[in-house]
Order: sequence, then structure tokens, then C-alpha cells
Amino acid sequence: MARDHFAQITTPYGSVVTLTGLTKKEAAEVARDATSDRPVPRSDRPARGDAETRQCTNCQGRGGWMEKVETTTPSGSTVVTQKWVNCRPCKGMGTVTVRS
Repeated sequence: MARDHFAQITTPYGSVVTLTGLTKKEAAEVARDATSDRPVPRSDRPARGDAETRQCTNCQGRGGWMEKVETTTPSGSTVVTQKWVNCRPCKGMGTVTVRS
């Protein structure tokens, strides 16, 4: 069984994940699952006590933001990419719990 296939998945934030060393069947399964319209489960934390859930003001409810990352190669060139950064106050959820 040759493991010379790969699969690439683009995340909702635009990052590309490459899975290498797959068999033809595994690569097809990954591609099928990645293109399905299944909703991505998101864990909603129940509020405790007199807590109220509100949109995070730090990230405006997006859960984070894109930051520019510059890397210099050994030959002196500069490579600029975008990186998703999770918001710390809301832990990437987009909402914060406010206690009364």
C-alpha cells in the first residue's frame, strides 16, 4: 500500500493544512469529509449563576484577528504571511461572561 498521496484543507480562516503520507483511500476520505456541509461543532459554555453572555469587545465577536508575520530568509528576502490569532479575553469564542 503506497503512502504517497496527500490532502490539503483550507480552514475557515484561510490557513491551508496539508496531510502527507496518506494512501489513496485515506486522501479521498479526507477530501470527502472536508467538502461536506456538516456544521462544525462549537462548544457553548453554559452561564453560571447571575452571569450574562455578551459579545467580546476586544475582537468584536469574531474570536480573534489576522496579524501580519514577517520572516527573513537566510538569503535576506522577507516573506510576509497572515496568521490567525485567538482573542485572549474570550478564548477565541467571540463571547465573554459578565457577572452582575
